[in-house]
Amino acid sequence: MRVTSYNILDGGIGRGDPLAEILLAARGDIFVLVEADDETVLAHLAKRLGADFIAAPGDGHTVAVLSRWPIVQTVNHALLVQNGPRSLVEAVVRHPDGREISIFGLHLSARAYEENEQTRLAEVDALLRITQMLCNAGRPHVLAGDFNSNSPVQDIDIAKCKAKTREAYAANGNRIPRRVIQRLLDAGYVDTLAATKPEAAKTAATFTTHEPGQRVDYIFAFGLAEAAVADAWVEQDRLATYASDHYPVGAELHV
Repeated sequence: MRVTSYNILDGGIGRGDPLAEILLAARGDIFVLVEADDETVLAHLAKRLGADFIAAPGDGHTVAVLSRWPIVQTVNHALLVQNGPRSLVEAVVRHPDGREISIFGLHLSARAYEENEQTRLAEVDALLRITQMLCNAGRPHVLAGDFNSNSPVQDIDIAKCKAKTREAYAANGNRIPRRVIQRLLDAGYVDTLAATKPEAAKTAATFTTHEPGQRVDYIFAFGLAEAAVADAWVEQDRLATYASDHYPVGAELHV
C-alpha cells in the first residue's frame, strides 16, 4: 500500500493540474489531502487519479482521503469530538485482498509557541482516545497529514525556518517544542520516514517549500511489523516546490 500525504494550500485553487501531476507521480493507492477546501479542485484531482474520495470539513479547513481502493466507511471525527484535531477524518478502505484498514487524515493546530504545543497535545490526546480501540485490538491503521509539529530526532536549523517560527523559537527560550510527536511515538506509532531513512528524518523538510526548515508532515503506521514499513520519502522535485507551501510525503507499507 502506497500512501501520500499532502497539504495543498488553501484548496489548491488555480493549481489543480500541477497538484495532479505530483500525485500521479507518487503512484499511490491512498492520498490524504490537507486544506482540500475547494470541491472543484478535489473532484478534478480524484478524476485524474481514478480515485474515490471523502471530504471532511473541519475547523477552518477540510481534509480529504482519496483512494483507488473502495472506501467502505467514513467518519468526520472533527465534528464529533471536542478539543480534537482541527480536521480529522477516518476512512476505512478495502485492500484488494479483502482486508480493511483505517486511514486517518488530520490537520493539527499551527504555530510553534509553547501554548500552541499545549493545544496540539490536547488534540493528539483526543485522537488517541479515538484510535484506542484499534490499538487495543492490534489492528493496523495509518495516521497521515499536517501535524504542525516537530520530531524529537530532527536537527532544526532555525535560520532556514520562516520568520514566524523564528519568533516563536526566541519566545520559547531558543527552542522548538517536540512533545506532540513524542506522544505518538510513545503510544506505539511508527514514524515511517524515521524507520526507513533515519538520516533523512533528521534533516528532510516539508515546510515551507521556500523556507524549508521543518518536517511537519508525517505518515505514521500502527500495528505493522517493522519490516512492513518498506519505504518512505519527502518529494522535493521542482514542480512540488511551486505547487504548494508544503512538500508531499509518502510511504510504502506491506499490510
